[in-house]
Amino acid sequence: MAGEAELSTHRRFGDGYVPPLPTSTSLGTGNGSGELPGRHLLIGMHDAGALDDVRGIEAAFLSAINAAGATLLHMHFHVFTPGGGVTGTASLAESHMSIHTWPEAGFAALDIFMCGLCDPRRSMQSILNLHRPRIIDIRYVVRGAGAGVLALEA
Repeated sequence: MAGEAELSTHRRFGDGYVPPLPTSTSLGTGNGSGELPGRHLLIGMHDAGALDDVRGIEAAFLSAINAAGATLLHMHFHVFTPGGGVTGTASLAESHMSIHTWPEAGFAALDIFMCGLCDPRRSMQSILNLHRPRIIDIRYVVRGAGAGVLALEA
């Protein structure tokens, strides 16, 4: 677990901490219509609860999709044995969300990728409210043309 000094830039969330997110309100420098680049959140939730609550996860996803202004196309969740982990995805017109949980380890991996005018940062709160993780690690990645990460030609 991270020490207090390592958490100095994090904000309190319930009994845990949330690292700072980028504060820019810009959605990128795409073609002007908001299509590109997409924004991708990769979230690890540690010491989390409700990791086997498939109905709660489904409701949190619906709330998250609505909060981000995204359009749901299809959603599917699978529970691995009673009390086991949950894996699930939501296909969005603007891309996708997915979750994989390990109740025995108190850990969940959440993936939120959205393009267009949707902002995945707005989708996090309902999921955090359900799982109430003590520690959250978040990676925010801008994807698409001109994102400046690394380009390899085929």
